[in-house]
Amino acid sequence: MKHFSLLLFLFTTASLFGQDSEPNLIPAPFSVWSQRMDMSRFAGKKYRLTVAIRAEPIGPDAFAVAFIRNESAERKVRNWTWMDNMFDRPVRDSSWEKYTLEGIFDKKAPFLGFGCLGFNNGNFYFDDFQLSVEVSKGTWNVIPVENGQFEMESLDGWDQTSQGVPARVLGAKATLSTEKPYEGKACLLIENNLLLEKK
Repeated sequence: MKHFSLLLFLFTTASLFGQDSEPNLIPAPFSVWSQRMDMSRFAGKKYRLTVAIRAEPIGPDAFAVAFIRNESAERKVRNWTWMDNMFDRPVRDSSWEKYTLEGIFDKKAPFLGFGCLGFNNGNFYFDDFQLSVEVSKGTWNVIPVENGQFEMESLDGWDQTSQGVPARVLGAKATLSTEKPYEGKACLLIENNLLLEKK
């Protein structure tokens, strides 16, 4: 119920999101960086996303997750038909582990939204995003993810979002970290110092 109430609070801030200009800064209990891809050519096909995650949470309610969802073509608040956000398997471990999320592309919601989320306060690390589609039974093709390994020396390809639209969250930032990446030279680091409700 605690997580639900925090999510409900964020949903009520939807009117603060400016889609035609720079989004306003909003208070929220989590921060998100994501991408969005038109996958209509794969309607009805299975897909999977793998990502390496580790977390340094501050407090027992903090964690990291990745997510995938089937989004409608029009980009607006909560405009998806299905989502797996890993809230049933949150990551609190400080060691790297690889996680897999799977779904089926929906022709009524042909865009794939995916990304990473840090809930409550802490440092949350992500690396090696890999997307693949089952083009025929047992045959999986890799779909390139822009800057999925964070080796471009920038955050190109990744946007700060919330509920599927651009957003800026008070106390949240993302940078590249060169300290112990999963692979290569760098990984994504989300640092949350959020304005949370007092208990």
